[in-house]
Amino acid sequence: MKQEIKNREPMPSVLKHVMKQNPTMSKEEAVKKALAMEARYDEANKERNEKRNADYRKEWERALQKENDHWALEMLSGDALAEYFNVIKD
Repeated sequence: MKQEIKNREPMPSVLKHVMKQNPTMSKEEAVKKALAMEARYDEANKERNEKRNADYRKEWERALQKENDHWALEMLSGDALAEYFNVIKD
């Protein structure tokens, strides 16, 4: 995790903003400052991002299940199809 953060580049727009605000700052310092800004932003919006990610995950799972159901309708028949959709009664 530490190495990933160390090698990470900031978003170009954030880096551009930092360099515009501090024209005498070196690129390395600007990168550090931009990464710090991004970290503060991520921390401030952590709850919102978690909720958003949970919503995206639900949408993804729903879409994946729909695709699996379509595949089952195309490829399976008879008892296999009924078993897939849990309609076989013992």
